[in-house]
Amino acid sequence: MKYLSWIVTLPITVIVVIFAISNLDEVAFGFWPLDGTFSLPLYIAVLVAFVVGFICGGVVLWLSAGKVRRRMRKAEFEVVGLKHENARLKLQLSQQTAAQSHRSGGAGESASAGIALQIGSDGHTQVNQSSTSGQQAGGAVTARLTGT
Repeated sequence: MKYLSWIVTLPITVIVVIFAISNLDEVAFGFWPLDGTFSLPLYIAVLVAFVVGFICGGVVLWLSAGKVRRRMRKAEFEVVGLKHENARLKLQLSQQTAAQSHRSGGAGESASAGIALQIGSDGHTQVNQSSTSGQQAGGAVTARLTGT
């Protein structure tokens, strides 16, 4: 990226320097409601016009991107909330699994519980919990949670 910056900046700098050397003539400027005039070298007047145009374009671009920045802040806040909810649900699921294995382990039966937590690309979280023992204790439990 640094090389790309040099590739773009160096030719522009050379062009600006050549332009400044070639246009040293004085130009008189006057503003209509005012009577006074002043003179500047032509290259300064042109470069000032380019800088003012660049700044105005940057301000317009920044103002037009306000809606996008607002949506990004809202989405970032929502992601943080979903991460907290995901952590809370994982903790709750592990507590339920521990309590369930404790109950089934006390009856003298061997139990195994499988838990799967999947987060889809659409933002939905799916929790799959299956419990097996000597008898079918609870079958498979599937819960679908949404982030909204």
